Parts: sequence; C-alpha cells; structure tokens
Amino acid sequence: MKFILSLLSIVLMVDSCNSKNNGIDAKIMDQNSLVGNYIITELGDKTITPKTLKISFSEQNEVTGFGGCNSFFGSYTFEKGKISISNVASSKKFCGAEISNTERLFLSALNKSETIEFIDNTLVFSSEGNTILKGVKNSVTKSNKNIALAKPVVIYQTISRGAFNYIKISDTKVSLSNDRNLKTFSDYNCSSSDRDELTQILNKVDLKTISQLKAPTDKRLFDGAPIATLTVISNKEEFTSQSFDHGHPPKEIEAIVNKVLSIKENATKK
Repeated sequence: MKFILSLLSIVLMVDSCNSKNNGIDAKIMDQNSLVGNYIITELGDKTITPKTLKISFSEQNEVTGFGGCNSFFGSYTFEKGKISISNVASSKKFCGAEISNTERLFLSALNKSETIEFIDNTLVFSSEGNTILKGVKNSVTKSNKNIALAKPVVIYQTISRGAFNYIKISDTKVSLSNDRNLKTFSDYNCSSSDRDELTQILNKVDLKTISQLKAPTDKRLFDGAPIATLTVISNKEEFTSQSFDHGHPPKEIEAIVNKVLSIKENATKK
C-alpha cells in the first residue's frame, strides 16, 4: 500500500511539473524563427505605449529598428538561444528628455541582451537571467495592400563612418541635412510634378511589405557602402525598410529611391 501511494505521489509530481512547463510554453529559437519585425511591449518593468519601439532581424544578421526618436542599425549573431548585438549606429535627433531617455534605455537593453526565447508567444530578451525586454511579432496584413496615401512623407537616409545624408520630402518641401543630430536643415521647394510622380510610384508599392524586403548586396556590412534606409509615413503609420547598400536598393523600392534622389537633385539645382 505504501509503495502504491509513493508511486502515485511521484506520478502527481511529474504531472505537476509538466503542467507548469506547458503553462510557460518556452521555446528555444533558431535564426529562421527569429527573423522578422517586432514591436516592443515592455522595457524592464515599464509597459510601452504607444507602440513606438520597433526592432527587425534579417537573415543577413542585420538588426534595424526605431527607438521612438531615431532609427538604428547594427549586426547580430544568434545561436542556440544566445544573442549578441553589436556595431549599433543611429541618427542623433533629440526628441525631448522622456522619449530620448526611453530610447537610451532601449538601446542599452539590446546591447546587454544575452538570450532570446519565445514564451507564451512573446519574444523575451534576457540578461544575467533577468527579463529586460519583451516584444510581439508585427504581422503583415495582406488585405491592406492598397493604402490610400494622403500627402505621404518620404525619408531617405544614408550613414557611414565618415558621412551622413538625410532627405525628407513632405508635400511641397524638400529638407536636407548632413547633421547627424538633425538640428540643421536646408529646405528647398519640391515641384508639383515631381511630387505627383512620387505619389504615383508610392501607390504602386505595398508599403506593408517593405520592412521584409531583402537587400540585394551586402557591401555595407564591410564598410564597402553607406548604410541606407527608406521610410514612408502615411495615414499616421510608419513603414521602414531594412538597411541596404546605398546605390543598390531592393528592386521593389528602387523606383521610389531613384525618384527621391532625382527630386533632391532637381530641388538643389534651382
């Protein structure tokens, strides 16, 4: 009888442990399952609202994202749940003490991250056994392919060790800057014909997918080309590409990039 009771106790203990593990639902990831775009929902013990912090992992071991004020770029290695994020560079715009402090904490947490795993469908970043970031995958909705663009803002940015170039096209204005802090700009007029042509090109592109486009070349990873990104802001939504080599954008957005550079050239000639 004692033997039967002891055996029953062991079975119950094992079942209890299995139930707890199933409730946690932790899953060790490989790089293929990590690749994608994520919205950060928690930073330390702080819930992030609105959903302004974003991060993307590419198959080419690039990490890009938005810290609430500035875009950032870097590289990562990932194996058996262990992650290392390095060579992070970002624009230097200042957006107020609170936003800039949150961004600083976010980038610091990324640099400290040692492991990543999925727990209950949430991407969890940890350091020294403590959770420091949480995020959820940003799914693409195919039904939103044709987005009505109401005066979209287009930003093209390149960054390298020795240079920074920023182009912003909004309505009838072209704003240019070589200042990494984005404190000084030169403004030019954008012709209505250029603006209309840019809008027509944008209307042909599925903006919801540009964050998933793969760069056709990888020279930027070895300082062989400036790091470039394209951002389109429309209807209060922001769509940002993964980084690519300046001069070699993904073919799906090549027409947009070429038109932006053409508008810059036309505006500065006048």
